[in-house]
Amino acid sequence: MKHSRHLIGGLARCVQAASLAFFWYLLLDAAWPLAEEWLPPDSFLRMDPLAALLAPLASRNWSTALAPGLAILALTLVAGRFFCGWLCPFGVTLTLARRLLWGPASPKKPNGSGGNGRNLKFFTLALMASAAAMGVNDFFWGSPIPLITRFYALLVHPLLLMLSKIALALGHTLIVALDMQTLQYLDVPARRFDSLYFLLAFFCLLFWLEKHQPRFWCRNLCPAGALLALFTLHPLFRRRVSGCAECGRCARFCPMEAIDPRGMGTRHGECIVCCSCADVCPAGAVTFGPGTSTPPESSEIAGHLPALPSRRSFLGATGLGALLAGVQYSGAHSLLNADNRRVSPTYVRPPGAVPEPEFLALCLRCGECMKACPSNALQPVWLTAGPEGIFSPVITPRCGPCEPDCHACGRVCPTQAIRALPLEEKRWARVGTAVVLQNICLAWAQGRACVVCQEVCPYGAVNLKKMEGRAAPVVNNTRCYGCGYCERHCPALMPAIVVEPLNALRMKKGSYRQAAEAVGMDYTPFDAAGGEDAQTQTLPEDALDSLPPGFSQ
Repeated sequence: MKHSRHLIGGLARCVQAASLAFFWYLLLDAAWPLAEEWLPPDSFLRMDPLAALLAPLASRNWSTALAPGLAILALTLVAGRFFCGWLCPFGVTLTLARRLLWGPASPKKPNGSGGNGRNLKFFTLALMASAAAMGVNDFFWGSPIPLITRFYALLVHPLLLMLSKIALALGHTLIVALDMQTLQYLDVPARRFDSLYFLLAFFCLLFWLEKHQPRFWCRNLCPAGALLALFTLHPLFRRRVSGCAECGRCARFCPMEAIDPRGMGTRHGECIVCCSCADVCPAGAVTFGPGTSTPPESSEIAGHLPALPSRRSFLGATGLGALLAGVQYSGAHSLLNADNRRVSPTYVRPPGAVPEPEFLALCLRCGECMKACPSNALQPVWLTAGPEGIFSPVITPRCGPCEPDCHACGRVCPTQAIRALPLEEKRWARVGTAVVLQNICLAWAQGRACVVCQEVCPYGAVNLKKMEGRAAPVVNNTRCYGCGYCERHCPALMPAIVVEPLNALRMKKGSYRQAAEAVGMDYTPFDAAGGEDAQTQTLPEDALDSLPPGFSQ
């Protein structure tokens, strides 16, 4: 019996380690598709139960990609909150951080009900569900898998790349001495993202709270944990107690305080099936399996296992969620009612992004698309987008252009806020139009010989207008894709040619190529559309008189 008890505890820890390692591997696969044919790189994101339930509710559209999250909910009815204790990379990261920073958790005397703080997650769930019912996505603030993906993709990964670059620089002399030619010429690309200070502060706070209360997030704040707890009130596979000496050791080691101080009663909605209680029980009285657990035998024990929040509390949280959704809809700069005629010039969405309201409702703000983007072009929006648009991805050409031969962002999006387009179709998914700012352009304003934007444009959309002793760039509206190569390489301190979401194609379904060709567009990449003849094309001096709307004169 003792051997089997330690075996199940060791198995739980092995599965946790394997789950986190597999999560890291899939995150690496988001940029380097090593196993795309047999497993999607966003597999963990598809398993998030909160996103699987609330994303379709907010967008009014169901995606089969989210079916694994609903399967987790169904399995929870049988096996309890096994996802939290065995598979969730957020919970495993918290446990790992606690062991690395503060050492193993010491046994503590249970404080009875665990305080009212554990009910906060139910209030958060009710608030987010109410907002989703009104079409507003607020659940990205608490979905655990998107949160931990953002942590590793946008914070940990860039830091590791920076440390690798420093290590190569420090060891350069040794590398040369050992004639390690591969390392001599290895270039580690830098990755930079906005909003990192918020991520750093948020997770540092969670790691600090782990010192005072293990699994603080899972126990008190996680709305996905609250959702799973509602499905785990009477699981078939549960903690069972037989022959207990009531020493209370299991209760002192339980990271969720799901056991009453005497070790007899269990609050199954809080139990994450981590098997720590079975591992530390000296009498071997605790097992996990099908059947019924020993019920509390007195009101004293039952008092340590609090019920769910009251209906009044739930109704209050639901009303608050509806109020916040209404405020977001009513904001003067709200993006929730945006359409193709009213889009902020600062938000150039990734190619294949669905129309703005659906995009905001579906986007989990996980950062997977930003991690997968090879040029570092996708950046999270910060406070300028308001609460409904914060952390959502936008193309920032100054950081990098949108590569014509890449469709990684749609491939890794779990909710299809960015459609998974074939590469040939993605090349027609126009994201915007470049605009020449003549007042700061070196060729227009200063008369200097500068044609960088024309030279780097992969679509041959920048032409030259012959002027007095020089040539100045103008943009061919029918060929510009909005990739941002021109803005990225513009030598001016402030870019003199910028990409704005003018005439961007945002479609929920249908062919982008047919839509583009229907209005006379031609987005064939430059090298396949005319070579040197297209590159050296110039316009007559009166060409500016007939430029399409939106181009600076």
